Amino acid sequence: MAQETNQIYNRILETASELFYQKGIQHVGINEVIAASDVAKRTFYKYFPSKDQLILEVMRDREKKWLQWFHKAVEERGNTAKQKLLATFDVLGEWYAQPDFRGCPFINAVLEIADANHPAHNISVSLREAIRTHIMQLAIEAEIPNPEAFSQQYLLLIGGASLMATIEGTPAGAKYARQALSILIDGS
Repeated sequence: MAQETNQIYNRILETASELFYQKGIQHVGINEVIAASDVAKRTFYKYFPSKDQLILEVMRDREKKWLQWFHKAVEERGNTAKQKLLATFDVLGEWYAQPDFRGCPFINAVLEIADANHPAHNISVSLREAIRTHIMQLAIEAEIPNPEAFSQQYLLLIGGASLMATIEGTPAGAKYARQALSILIDGS
């Protein structure tokens, strides 16, 4: 019974995540999630008493999965901290090149919800901090002076590359960000 319950919860969560990403959080109603998940309304509300709760759970799940994917993909690409830092934009470039890429879901959520007090906003901030912390640790390992400032500069590059990929529909921003990162690393 617990496994079936978990499967239903995950099906709703995955369906909502896909719909939110493809159509936008504000453009997807609860009834659409219920229909696409193929669950009864009562079942849906058993797991998610409100749309805000659903958004929160989707964002938590995305954050966890995205960070796992990012860390694993970067670790597989480099032996040294410098190689791993540069590989981050190779990994991101591949993500941006996916045919279903519709922007960073965390940036999208912050822009769509536009309420800094909404829990989804906090998850996006948390993800940003997790990325910054990871990059700062790699910068320390690579013996880059002032790893704090470096990690903040990195966030500017990733934000710009993500925005460019979203607006232009091309992964080229990742290549340019990688080049800029290389200059930052070598110049330190």
